[in-house]
Amino acid sequence: MDSDQWQLDDTQSLNALMDNIADSIYFKDRKCRLKRVSRKMALDLGYDDPAEIVGKTDRELFGDEFGSKTMIDDLHVMETGEPIIGLVEGRSLPDGETNWTSTTKLPIMDSHGEVIGLLGITREINELKRAEINLQYLATHDILTSLPNRYLLSDRMQQAIRRAKRMNSIFAVLYVDLDGFKNVNDRYGHDAGDEVLKQVAKRLNEAVRGSDTVARLGGDEFVVILDAIEKASDSMLVAQKINTKVSEEIRFTAGRVKVTASIGIGIYPDHGSEAATLLWAADQAMYQAKRKNNVCMIFSPPKRP
Repeated sequence: MDSDQWQLDDTQSLNALMDNIADSIYFKDRKCRLKRVSRKMALDLGYDDPAEIVGKTDRELFGDEFGSKTMIDDLHVMETGEPIIGLVEGRSLPDGETNWTSTTKLPIMDSHGEVIGLLGITREINELKRAEINLQYLATHDILTSLPNRYLLSDRMQQAIRRAKRMNSIFAVLYVDLDGFKNVNDRYGHDAGDEVLKQVAKRLNEAVRGSDTVARLGGDEFVVILDAIEKASDSMLVAQKINTKVSEEIRFTAGRVKVTASIGIGIYPDHGSEAATLLWAADQAMYQAKRKNNVCMIFSPPKRP
């Protein structure tokens, strides 16, 4: 037979597609049971023969939590006749990793236009998702210290304000500026300065609760959000704790140094009900502390003449 005249019937075409495509392909009936499965999908689930999982539901294959969610999507497609296109899902694996996929589900209709099942096509997008997560992390965190950056700090401030309004509570914003840091750079170089900043960032995190936020604005300036404190004076105790930890000797390859911190405090809502105002108040209090050679100060508005 001439090679230009050969033909495939529908079954052969479907088999060729199911056995060789890189995506997982499957068909389900109205009860969400698998009726046909591609070899790729079977192998990914640990089965040598696709026939071994025919008749099973997602609950049986993936567990109740993930399986129940996918079955809700399946039933929606089959009850409404509306497809789901490019649904991104994350499924936790036994080793603790997350398997990210993009799935399209299309209704299958009989000759009378009645939905009798669905066709699913699932593609793994782990590399793409990891790249997305990495980019998101880089956009919201300081590269040197791994602390939240100015962008993420703004978001955390807004969250703290909404939470305080809802709970009728107060919180504190601490503006932390290192004293003597320029001397480290001048004497030991910027690599040593970077090491100091990383160790200071670690100590700041150690001095506060897990629910609090420590961020780096840039240079040797940091901001701490103390979430839901009981009274303003509590922030002074934390500020003093921070200064004690920061003041401990820092060792690195080139030598050892000690730095201290000037800390200013702004209290919500006493010193502002907006993020920018609170940050400004804490910054001004920090300069007051630096000028008066105090460890820390709560913002006090300038006296009127």
